[in-house]
Amino acid sequence: MKTTARKELVLLHSEKSCAHGTTQAWLKNRLWIQAHHHIFMPMRPPNMGSSRNPQFLPQFLRAQDRKNTMGSINTLNSIKGQIEKYYSIRVPTFGRFLSRKSGPSGLQAAASNDFARLARRLCGKSVALVLGGGGARGIGHIGIIRSMEEAGIPIDIIGGTSIGSFVGGLYARDGDPVAMFGRAKMFSGRMTSVWRQVFDLTYPITAWFTGHEFNRGIWKCFMDSQIEDFWLPYFAVTTNITFSRMEVHTKGYAWRYVRASMSLSGYLPPICDNGNMLVDGGYMDNLPVSVAKNMGADVIIAVDVASHDDTSPVHYGDSLSGWWALLQSLNPFWKPNYKIPSIADIQSRLAYVSSVAKLEEAKVTKGCIYMKLPVQKWATLEFDKFDDILKAGYDYGKDMVAKWKKEGIVPGRLQPVAEGTMEVQEGLKAGRIGRRNSI
Repeated sequence: MKTTARKELVLLHSEKSCAHGTTQAWLKNRLWIQAHHHIFMPMRPPNMGSSRNPQFLPQFLRAQDRKNTMGSINTLNSIKGQIEKYYSIRVPTFGRFLSRKSGPSGLQAAASNDFARLARRLCGKSVALVLGGGGARGIGHIGIIRSMEEAGIPIDIIGGTSIGSFVGGLYARDGDPVAMFGRAKMFSGRMTSVWRQVFDLTYPITAWFTGHEFNRGIWKCFMDSQIEDFWLPYFAVTTNITFSRMEVHTKGYAWRYVRASMSLSGYLPPICDNGNMLVDGGYMDNLPVSVAKNMGADVIIAVDVASHDDTSPVHYGDSLSGWWALLQSLNPFWKPNYKIPSIADIQSRLAYVSSVAKLEEAKVTKGCIYMKLPVQKWATLEFDKFDDILKAGYDYGKDMVAKWKKEGIVPGRLQPVAEGTMEVQEGLKAGRIGRRNSI
């Protein structure tokens, strides 16, 4: 009988890791699979016998192997009981993770439990973390993840754009914040090396840099790992300039799509993928909340690290002389109340027109928690400020978690009161999903 129900594959692992390239073998002949999940469950106690050919074993060892096999079957049968256990209990929503009375260790155990993640998926209560682009300011994402782990807030889906895809990929790869920190620190160190940048300069027909050193830095963080093998569901967003559309990548070599998602036009050449040219996903959607929503997330924590847009009015008349603008910029006594835009400023604003519209849509998406990290004082390439940016993100994350707990809302549903203002709707207690425009 045909069915339209979603079909998702659950892969059980005896260790909390996935060897590179093994997931693809399960998926390539199962085209009807819409998603897959990596779940940690020891299939056999470590003291059991190893896999041996019974044909060459003595009789008593054959009996022992049969006993071990039955033990494995019983262990597999216990999976049903474990799933029923998590499925029968009311699955905690985002707010209930904040309102728990247990200590941090219990919260961390609940958040890291793979069966709990699977149960949230089955019940439609998945929590997604969407990380926006912003260059070095994206180091603050690491601080946010750290604060969420300490508070016991689970991350079931993670992804993002540009530096957000980089940090998200590092965490999704193993679900290990320590490894994420180490690899991000190594990459930042390479980005601050002047000699690496100088030797990578080229004649700027396509871009100022060849991209070799940047590629090498990304590859050292991800090696040859594939997105399918990541422990957590992950996505990276790029801009396809061949067909003028946004691309969402959930499979393939991770380093290539992370590199494509971080490819600023003019600085790095586009990544060629099956004949298509891919550049920074921020040109289309710098905070891809809609992608996480389409992947089944119920609560979406969206972290924005982009710089502030200058919306101050400009008045220079109906025509503008470049010579006049140059002379005025050299005049120390001329202090205008507006900034004359350069060609690069105008091109940059045009490039991000679509992204700005998407950001406004993301802020009012149902179940979205929008956060703007206070990292705007750092420039896009200030990777040498790694520790300062990380601390800013961590402190902000801790403050927001404390605020959510204090308010008892998760977070409040916002309701328009007057033009340009929003008000928290009363009566929305912890455990109910709401919508928030900004925090």
